[in-house]
Amino acid sequence: MKPDDLDNAMEVMDAYEAREQGSMPQRVESHTKSLIGTVEHFFDKINVVAIKLSAPLKVGDVIEIGDEESAVREKISSMQINREDVEIAGEGDSVGIKLKHKVESGSNVYKMR
Repeated sequence: MKPDDLDNAMEVMDAYEAREQGSMPQRVESHTKSLIGTVEHFFDKINVVAIKLSAPLKVGDVIEIGDEESAVREKISSMQINREDVEIAGEGDSVGIKLKHKVESGSNVYKMR
């Protein structure tokens, strides 16, 4: 083994130990996100969230709802305004989106970039 190989191996071992001891983040988030609204209500019988938008949103966007510890992230496959399917919604609109997971009323909604 060459000295450089040994140094690289030691660096990997040190990083692994630091992560295991909690002194290093488990994962580095590569996405940025921007606040686009808040959850007005979650209809748990049909798994639909009502979101009041403060920025535009469209089908195909990825949203994250909630705080870092319990965030739900999903790609929007469809959304409705007043029970009508829409492709794009704007600031001030209230939209309904079907989700796979439960979310809390009042939670922040972010659009992932």
